[in-house]
Amino acid sequence: MLVKICGITNEADGRAALAAGAGLLGFILAESPRKVTAAEAARLVAALRRTPHGRRALMVGVFKDAPAAAVLRAARRARFDLVQLHGAEPPADALELARRGFRVLKVVKRLGRAAVREMGRFPAAWAFLLEKPVPKSWRGTARTADWRKARPALAAHPRVGIAGNLSPGNVARAVRGAGRGLWLVDAASTLERAPGLKDRELVRRFAAAAR
Repeated sequence: MLVKICGITNEADGRAALAAGAGLLGFILAESPRKVTAAEAARLVAALRRTPHGRRALMVGVFKDAPAAAVLRAARRARFDLVQLHGAEPPADALELARRGFRVLKVVKRLGRAAVREMGRFPAAWAFLLEKPVPKSWRGTARTADWRKARPALAAHPRVGIAGNLSPGNVARAVRGAGRGLWLVDAASTLERAPGLKDRELVRRFAAAAR
């Protein structure tokens, strides 16, 4: 199983995530306190690839409801390995990006059989990320989704991850709930000391607990 640390905004945080064992780093190019530009992402990706761990990690550009042409331009500039589509993008966008040589990680904000049906709309996606939204008041607590409801999706596709309020304190329970076949766990804001700045000890603990 892989660990994705999302919302990387600086080289030091990226290095810390890689040192902790992250297999994927996420760079958000959508509106967010963690947003970076395509130029900033390109600089960070190039720098982090020069590290021993960075040569093996997958660099992920996170987009939300951007036109496929704009996603393609930014992804090429930053030299991302994966393009994460986080909004209500149509299946045609995923297909176009796949045709242009990018692996697509599609976010699905459903669980259970509904997630499987939504995944079926995106045959061009290389992987899926089930994200269960939680109220902001839950941030930093142990509460998260009932990840047993992710099992139908895990049975339907070989690369399915989970995200949504995962933290060092609950990720092991989430992994056990999802069960065998889980490909990825993903976290961003729960690993921060301030918006856009990672707490390196939380990153280390999250990756260790997930493993």
